[in-house]
Amino acid sequence: MKTAFSLLLILSGFGSAFFAVHAYDDKDKKAERRLQERTDSVAKKLARCQAWNTSDLNRFLNSKASALLERAKTSRADHFMADRLLRAAGELLEASEEVFKVSTKPDDSAPKEKAETARELEKDYFRVQQGDYFAGLSGEADAAAWVKHSRSLYQQARAAYDAGRFRKARRLGHAADAVIDALEYLAQARVRVPEPPRLP
Repeated sequence: MKTAFSLLLILSGFGSAFFAVHAYDDKDKKAERRLQERTDSVAKKLARCQAWNTSDLNRFLNSKASALLERAKTSRADHFMADRLLRAAGELLEASEEVFKVSTKPDDSAPKEKAETARELEKDYFRVQQGDYFAGLSGEADAAAWVKHSRSLYQQARAAYDAGRFRKARRLGHAADAVIDALEYLAQARVRVPEPPRLP
């Protein structure tokens, strides 16, 4: 009886281990599938944005996104790293889209949009102020140029706001914000275990 019970426990252990491994494999496959979907999505967006290489800034953003996409493809074994690289690329392409739309879409702003735009630009302003911090953590050799572009976009957004071109202002502010979002994702990719900052 004791032997039969022991055998049952052993078989039960094997069964639990089997299901645990199977569940882990399923989770891994889902993560891989999600990563492939994100890779495909970023690649399609990149192809669309590259057709718009209408300005130096578009070319800069698209080239950086393209490089991040390639890095993500070679980092597939590390799902977290690849995901953050893809998210950063996506944010740069979001900024590129907004910059392109500013030059091609009519701005038929209404006065009632002023307050909403002011609130959005306030958020964008504080986001841009975080640029140097994330640039330092990102590991990108030219991160300072990313911050410079973000600040320039915000300044253009503020000028558009002052001119009553509120939709243009929101697009440019969103682009400025997206560049800093990209730097934050790159910082997350490098700082795997977040630590609270030390006071000076």
